[in-house]
Amino acid sequence: MLEHVLERVLRAVFGGGADISAANPLPVDTSPGAKSIATILDEASIALGTTTGLDDCDPIDLSGEPATLALTIKARYNAAATQGIRVHVRTSPTNDATGTHTAGVSATIMTDATAHFVAGELVGLTIENVTDGSSGVVTANTENTVTVAALAGGITNQWNTTDLYSILGADYDTEDWDSWTPAFVANAVLQQTKHYDASPVYVKVLIENLDPAQTVTDVEVVAAKGA
Repeated sequence: MLEHVLERVLRAVFGGGADISAANPLPVDTSPGAKSIATILDEASIALGTTTGLDDCDPIDLSGEPATLALTIKARYNAAATQGIRVHVRTSPTNDATGTHTAGVSATIMTDATAHFVAGELVGLTIENVTDGSSGVVTANTENTVTVAALAGGITNQWNTTDLYSILGADYDTEDWDSWTPAFVANAVLQQTKHYDASPVYVKVLIENLDPAQTVTDVEVVAAKGA
């Protein structure tokens, strides 16, 4: 009887999914996990022959959980369109590019001699001067410099040698983790989903408009993640 009492107590503490046996004396919750769904990219239009940037997509945080991932792509094609879109899935271990300003005093340009940014990839993201407390939206970047119109919200609102920086939403691979081309029909609305069993730490999605003459409109990416 005491064994059954203890079993009921453990089930009350650990939930109804707890299975207890001689082979498995510790409670294990086997109830299904909840899924979370979020729109991570929403573009009214993507111009002909262009690709969205890192700043256009919210990160999918898969850290700390062995999650599955499903990406649903929605888009509207014009009647004159001849090609569709390509989905580029990029991953990052951190979702945050960090480092140190190695040059002299500057109000607008952060220089990190050890950095290897892709030119232009950081435009639209926000760089924070962690030491100063200021931040600004990136207007341009080279391999080792990041430019803002101005820094604001800090003590001196400038870059001083050895200041630490952080660019949230950056540090993504230059090559695709996955790439695929959804189905295409002119003058139609597309919706297609792809599932992934294995997941990295952070994910962002870039959408490339393959059409050389037409914009693609109402482009949306919805991410569903769960156990």
